[in-house]
Amino acid sequence: MKRPGLLAGIGLALATLLVLLFVFPHQMIAPGALIPGHARIQNDCFACHAPLRGASSTRCIVCHVPAQIGVRTTTGHLIDKVPKRPAFHAQLKELDCTACHSDHAANLFAGKRPMTFDHTLLNPAIARNCVSCHAKPKDALHAKIAGECAQCHRTSGWKPANFAHDRYFKLDGEHNVACVTCHVGNAFKGYTCFGCHAHQPAQIAALHAEEGIRDIGDCVRCHRSAKGVEGDREDED
Repeated sequence: MKRPGLLAGIGLALATLLVLLFVFPHQMIAPGALIPGHARIQNDCFACHAPLRGASSTRCIVCHVPAQIGVRTTTGHLIDKVPKRPAFHAQLKELDCTACHSDHAANLFAGKRPMTFDHTLLNPAIARNCVSCHAKPKDALHAKIAGECAQCHRTSGWKPANFAHDRYFKLDGEHNVACVTCHVGNAFKGYTCFGCHAHQPAQIAALHAEEGIRDIGDCVRCHRSAKGVEGDREDED
């Protein structure tokens, strides 16, 4: 059974494509303008591309020596006396420059693509040592965490984090509540235990004073779950 509407739609789409190719041939076919650093080879496609095979990493490293990327320019000049970023390209398992880079800015109709990095290209020892490339977070939440970033984060993206909540406070019993009850305004770098009617500052302060405890600002220091009223108290200085 024929569908005139579908055939008409396909025909219109093909006609539109042909018109665009006729009116904007360069913009439709060309991969986009070269990045400024490659302007001098604007007319030398084979400086980067192998015939019928596209850009070749073996041609990239003729100018971009992996061990010198981020350290020196392609003309040999020192970029920074103290490198701002580690020179990790020499630690890649294989040279696949186009997995992260493109020497073209993309054509008019392609749109901008976010910059990505495939961490599987790194040697495992380097990939696990995140702070060799990334600055360690200095906020209060991360300052108390000892361990690898992979406990919560993935190389596919820093967010969302997969936080192992039970390691710090188990959400059992009546504590299995909405996040905003403890993390007001979804501010997850801090918490409060005074979001429940049973936990009022004056009441909690009085109960702890009986035990000689004055600092009640960090409940999870002693209390790790809803089980039991007594906490695993740490000695105060």
